[in-house]
Amino acid sequence: MKLKTLVLSPQSRLDEVCSEACRARINDYFEPVWNETGRDYTQEELSERMAEAEVIISSWGSPSLTDEMLQKAVKLRAIGHAAGTVKNLVPKQIFAQGVKVYSAAPRIALSVGEYCLAALLTSLRYLPEFDSAMREGKWKIAGLKGRELTGSTVGIISASSTARAFIKLLAPFQVDVLIYDPYLSEEAAARLNAKRATLEEVMSCPIISVHAPKLPATERMLTRELLALIPDGAVFINSSRGPVVDAQAFMEELQSGRFFAALDVFDKEPLAVDHPIRTLPNVLLSPHIAGASVQGHLALMEEVVEDIIRGLREEKTMYEVNEKMWEVMA
Repeated sequence: MKLKTLVLSPQSRLDEVCSEACRARINDYFEPVWNETGRDYTQEELSERMAEAEVIISSWGSPSLTDEMLQKAVKLRAIGHAAGTVKNLVPKQIFAQGVKVYSAAPRIALSVGEYCLAALLTSLRYLPEFDSAMREGKWKIAGLKGRELTGSTVGIISASSTARAFIKLLAPFQVDVLIYDPYLSEEAAARLNAKRATLEEVMSCPIISVHAPKLPATERMLTRELLALIPDGAVFINSSRGPVVDAQAFMEELQSGRFFAALDVFDKEPLAVDHPIRTLPNVLLSPHIAGASVQGHLALMEEVVEDIIRGLREEKTMYEVNEKMWEVMA
């Protein structure tokens, strides 16, 4: 008998994260209840539907599930989130209730990894500077010569899923990877073809990429003292969370012009129109889009749905979130 499944996304958002093949798969395997309201459900509307729900598939904009809702959800077996973090979607008690939780965050990590590689190569070859000069009618910039990634040392902060995706993409460039993560063992680092390092060692690398989640323990973890360790001429990439960095100290370092930064995240978002960072020539800016790609978004629901099916068959899953992971998730 097919499981009654609430698909929370309205049509306008569903088209972004659910392909026709995915829709057919849901219709084939489950008994779906599609959101035909033309908007996101209110919490009250979702609460009214919880009693019969056996599976819930959500995405960006879906209402959060409260403790009260879960008390009604006596048949619920799985929740699949076709987006990133599930911390704002479900309360931690869901694990005690025996409900399996799935997140498409690892699929988004692939998109972030590609962004980091693109930002790094762009920065190493000074493409924004050369582009700007060309548009001003200039030709070559005296004394400015790009650098190769091949054979470099790359420092990684946090062994998150985005970091792992980035490290895989770095493999053809024969780089040495140093990684800081207090939860990562030497054996686990070796499996990533990386070496464990202190935060000070990572911050002294010529290439630094930040992948730390936003947690109480990571807030402002990159202090003024650590930021001062960034070598002159280095490339610093942050595609994780802005509050991981001491914003004031970081701004002062950037204004010195001594290194290049590629930033997709900021302390406060959206970035203020008059923020001085917008004027700095040594900063490549993007509006929190590292995880956004056409193919990546369209794959999100399909990946989660297939993993829910694997879980229901008691097969090995790829996107399941457990209670232990919860503590260190973004």
